[in-house]
Amino acid sequence: MKRISDEYSPVRKSQTVYGSISVNYAFRGEKTIWCESTLERDFLIKQEFNSNVIDIVSQPITIPYITELGNESTYTPDFLVQFSTANCDDFEEFPCPLLIEIKPRKKLTEDWNKLKPKFKAAHAFAKEKGWKFKIINESRLYDQYWENINFLKRFRRSHVDVYDEQTLLETLDGLGQSTINQLPAHIFKDKTNILRGIHQVWALVAKRKIMCDLYCPLTAETVIWVNQDDLLTRRF
Repeated sequence: MKRISDEYSPVRKSQTVYGSISVNYAFRGEKTIWCESTLERDFLIKQEFNSNVIDIVSQPITIPYITELGNESTYTPDFLVQFSTANCDDFEEFPCPLLIEIKPRKKLTEDWNKLKPKFKAAHAFAKEKGWKFKIINESRLYDQYWENINFLKRFRRSHVDVYDEQTLLETLDGLGQSTINQLPAHIFKDKTNILRGIHQVWALVAKRKIMCDLYCPLTAETVIWVNQDDLLTRRF
């Protein structure tokens, strides 16, 4: 599948924004993406964890628009995000790219009249391209999904023995689905190994080898299943 970064690249040079956090974020260790605020950085962290996101370009396009005063100007949205269509059989339900603006809620409220023409132009541009335009503020960014990936951070670097990983994944694949606590109990009999197995399951969830619904609170009874894409990669 062709990636959006093959066609689009940042239209503005990275520059430090006074009073904000401006950094190059190492996205999945594959590319660096410039972000100009904490909100933008946290947005990238969230997308990095989403296995359906396959590519992101920062400040991808410049859109002409007419300001609220009737003057000609240009607007550059923050990100263009591309999603995988591998698990979608219905063409009409293919996830289209999202053109993203990251803006604090306070700023949106205070400057709405000024921002509205920009966003209207971005919406029209995105529609013409077959994309969608979306505005992200704190309330949309810091949701249950965000809480969950922050909880899972502690397990990202946890070591899982190759044999244990294979045993957990093959057992889970055979079961179809299980829960965080139940899966190790299918394999281990003593309490020490069951507790170690639970930690390993969380680590495999953090590494996206085991999947679950990250839009619901994570608990010991969270339903889990094998990431079939990862399993196919391991088999072939």
